Amino acid sequence: MSDKALNLAEQAFLHTITQELERGELRFPTSMEVTMRVMEALDDPDMDLGRLSTMVSAEPLLAARTVALANSAWYNPSGRVVTDVPKALVRIGFGKLRALSMAVAAEQLMHRDMLGPYQPLIRKLWAHCVDVAATASVLARRCTGQDRDAAFFAGMVHDIGQFFLLARVWEYPEMLSEESPLSDLVRVWHAPVGRAVLAAMSMPRELVDAVDNPEIYGGEWPPATIPDLIFIANLVVESRNPFSPEDEDFRQGLARAATLGLDPVRLEEALTESAEERQTLIDLFRVG
Repeated sequence: MSDKALNLAEQAFLHTITQELERGELRFPTSMEVTMRVMEALDDPDMDLGRLSTMVSAEPLLAARTVALANSAWYNPSGRVVTDVPKALVRIGFGKLRALSMAVAAEQLMHRDMLGPYQPLIRKLWAHCVDVAATASVLARRCTGQDRDAAFFAGMVHDIGQFFLLARVWEYPEMLSEESPLSDLVRVWHAPVGRAVLAAMSMPRELVDAVDNPEIYGGEWPPATIPDLIFIANLVVESRNPFSPEDEDFRQGLARAATLGLDPVRLEEALTESAEERQTLIDLFRVG
């Protein structure tokens, strides 16, 4: 492919995304339609278990993943199996359903053959988000008074702009080549796109802040906000964002500085616990 052809594809891709951002009308990929419906349902103050169960049951992949997660060792240490969506939702909770619907959208993206050379990056990005989500959730429970489900969801969506761009790029086949500058575009554009995606989902300001600039840190221990939790989780997790330009030594240095107020043994215990939940989800979605 010529540089000229690639440059034209890049310009067309950016023009489309820019126009949608300016109009405030992002066109969501098919893989996120279920996620959007779940978000709308969970924001309905009159939503009850029966109606939500019916909606989830109508989406075969989400229903299967909901029941499977409820029966995983993490949520079912007693070994009592549930076989229907209502009982599964009671076990995992409505809060976790938000994150699970995002995971299902990412799963569909991971298995799109047309994304070719970017599939390994997508898998690593998804594993990183799961890692951050599980770690933020455990830190919320162990070290702060913040809601662990809210922290988990924030971790799952903090790189949602990158997923959105990758989910849309298939519309421009020229961008799916090895020599494409897509990685650079994802790094530069993921923050404004992520902010717009969450705004379209009517997410709270604090959550948008975690996506818009996760590098901002209040500098207090324990972390005072969800964005602070995400900042720290990003630094201490095992799996890094594959699109991150940061040097690993630099990241580890920031991690040590950000966790000065936390006992190393306690941090290690939190990471061990979060690794169990992360592995549960990775096994569930067959990400390797």
